Amino acid sequence: MHVHDHGHGHEHASRQMEDLLINLETCPVAFVVFGSEAGRDRAVTVVGGAGVEIHGSVCSLKASTHEPREILWENLAVTTADRKMKHLKGVSLVLASCMAWTVLLYLPYAYYMASFSYARGDEPGQFSEGIFIGLVVGSQIGLFVASSMAAKQEQWHYESDVQKMYTLYYNSALILNLALDIVLQAYLSYIQMVGVGAHTAQGKPLGSLTRFQEIFESYPMQKSVGSLLFKYCWPCTFFVPFLAEPFVAQLLPQHIGRLLIGADPRIKGLNAVKALELSEMEQGRYADVIFNVILVCFIPFIAPAYMHMTFMALIVSHVYLYCYDQVKVLRYVVSFDCSSPDVHNLGMKLFSIPLSILAGALVFKANQLSGGTELGSGVLQEKALLAAIVGAMVIHLVLHLALLRCATSAFATDVDRSESTATYEDTAKLFPATYFSVNPVHCLRSKY
Repeated sequence: MHVHDHGHGHEHASRQMEDLLINLETCPVAFVVFGSEAGRDRAVTVVGGAGVEIHGSVCSLKASTHEPREILWENLAVTTADRKMKHLKGVSLVLASCMAWTVLLYLPYAYYMASFSYARGDEPGQFSEGIFIGLVVGSQIGLFVASSMAAKQEQWHYESDVQKMYTLYYNSALILNLALDIVLQAYLSYIQMVGVGAHTAQGKPLGSLTRFQEIFESYPMQKSVGSLLFKYCWPCTFFVPFLAEPFVAQLLPQHIGRLLIGADPRIKGLNAVKALELSEMEQGRYADVIFNVILVCFIPFIAPAYMHMTFMALIVSHVYLYCYDQVKVLRYVVSFDCSSPDVHNLGMKLFSIPLSILAGALVFKANQLSGGTELGSGVLQEKALLAAIVGAMVIHLVLHLALLRCATSAFATDVDRSESTATYEDTAKLFPATYFSVNPVHCLRSKY
């Protein structure tokens, strides 16, 4: 909320602000500050589950686990019932973004690629690979923006909840995007190889195979899909977005800020500092890293020759990412608040997805080894194989989450601060961001 003072209108603006503050309605959430931590704990214990009655309404009381700077004060009036419709809008926005990218960008690219006969040299050149890289990187940037918008419009009370929803939205959108990419690219590759008369290792024409399991397990398809997946990983996902990030998110905004300050002498002091101020460091990196690991875990489904290359690409890109984030946190962000473990706990749970995919891939490879030299000759066939793969993934997912819950519960530690003599006033002197100083309404009340 901004109050503009134009000199003669100061008294009028003050009266307007006073009327606004007097007519404000309270929201369902309030923060009660105690003089000491022991006093807070006693109050929570005394009230218990019965709550305390205030003006005819029963209010529950619990110890806050969120630091003041993490609270989104403007969203505290939004209730859980209000958020259900906002959540539906967020899901619709992410799904619409995926579908729009597929229909408006990728289908024209697929139509262009399918226009070649792939026979007698009639095939696309290196330009098509550049288009593919641009489409993959562009789609990831678009899904990043859509996921961020979807998470913020749900108006959560705390920043950690916003980051959790962003991580869920972004990972879900990227997995759906990956499925669309690989399926369409695999189909185009199949058309290409049938057009050039590709044969399996047993000498059969690829076009003569009728069962999906035979087609997918054939060496031409395994090699083609493996090449596509590796190209999707490197450089499209593992490297290009992170290589461009420092230029787009740090260096370019700072350069534009310097140009603005140099061009307009009125921008000085605090305004000049604001012009050069960069964004805060967020915990959305969990989504990037987890999706990279998900991509790697899909590699065992195809030719193992790409295994070491993909893992090396993952290691190289993540070493660069670690170094970049170190410099970013220390030099190029205005702040980095991480007072809640919620996003980290969600990241540990989401890590069960790539390991579940790896369990399904092991079932697929074991079934291949159980057969002979003929394609699709494993013990499990078609629907039985699919059921075994899905079953292995689901069983691992359930066991992983159960063991994770047991491990986190067993190693959880509670710090006993009952004997603490520190007061809220003394702590506020060390950490100026308090429940009073960062509350916009309280700041206005202190003036009006």
